[in-house]
Amino acid sequence: MAKEHGAMRSVLNLVGSVMLPQDTSNCSDRHDTPSAPEFLSHLQPFQTVLLSIASVSTIIVLVLSLIHWFYVYKYVSIEKRRNKLYWLIAVFPVACTCSYIAMCVPRTAVILTCIGVLYYLMCLFVIVSLARHLFGGRESFSTCLQYDDRPIDFRSPPFCCIIPRLPTARSTEKNIRRLEWCVLQAPIVRSIIIFLDVVAVAEMREEATPYIRYSDMASLCSLLLAIFGVHTLARVTSNKLSAYCFMSMFRLVDISLLFFSAQQPMIFQNVLLRFNLISCGPLLNAQENAYFVCNFIITCEMLLLSLLATWLLAPRHNAMFDAYRSSIALSETTASLNDTEQSIIIDN
Repeated sequence: MAKEHGAMRSVLNLVGSVMLPQDTSNCSDRHDTPSAPEFLSHLQPFQTVLLSIASVSTIIVLVLSLIHWFYVYKYVSIEKRRNKLYWLIAVFPVACTCSYIAMCVPRTAVILTCIGVLYYLMCLFVIVSLARHLFGGRESFSTCLQYDDRPIDFRSPPFCCIIPRLPTARSTEKNIRRLEWCVLQAPIVRSIIIFLDVVAVAEMREEATPYIRYSDMASLCSLLLAIFGVHTLARVTSNKLSAYCFMSMFRLVDISLLFFSAQQPMIFQNVLLRFNLISCGPLLNAQENAYFVCNFIITCEMLLLSLLATWLLAPRHNAMFDAYRSSIALSETTASLNDTEQSIIIDN
């Protein structure tokens, strides 16, 4: 029994070291993270350049989000659909703003990442809710899938996709609801964990680190379950909702979540910091410098994804914007009538 317990603990420590590695800072002298005024008044040249580029990127993303909001407000006539799209419109500006503020205020980097991931998790459930809405409800959703003989295929990311043979399930309301709960649990679990982490840090200070690491592992498992649920549902609906560019919308949110949540632990922490490829600065230690560079990259990535979304989800080929197509049809009809009147006048 003791051997099994020790083996399980070793596995957990191994997973924790890979997915949530500890600080491997190569700084000789430890110091507190600087405040925003202190940091911004002693910027290094490369930090000034990165902050300037990030400022421009953030402004462009915010402007594009206002344009997206205007088109949704004007050309989506169904209020329930409009409200869901408002959540998704804010994905890129929220991620970009969180990353930009974390660059300017280094002490907020961790908490802003938690807030950004929490917003992403809520948006994953909004995507599932939007798919159900486009089908006309869960009952219509289930009926349509069963009519087309489309079972629920569990070979979905992050891990089940590598298993060659998995049993499928019937697309019943009950099974669809279970997948929805796989997605819904993530923001609930993340909110509880953030609350418990704040309490632990306030009460235990430095001694809270082991508990925070285990809570981070729990939130990671919750996130992976949510990704599995939303990918499974999205793959089932891909053909039926192609007119609404649903898969393009889902892929954009999915890729941006990957950029926002996975780059820091997997690339910067596990590779760049582990092999001392990022060094300390006058004010920031190696890990804080890694957060700074990672947040800069995220702002640039959100800009590229926002531009891509503007092109891929444009109203001219997206049935989500029902009022836009009606206005185009009306303008074409009006133009045709004007041409007819002009020809009649010329003939007379």
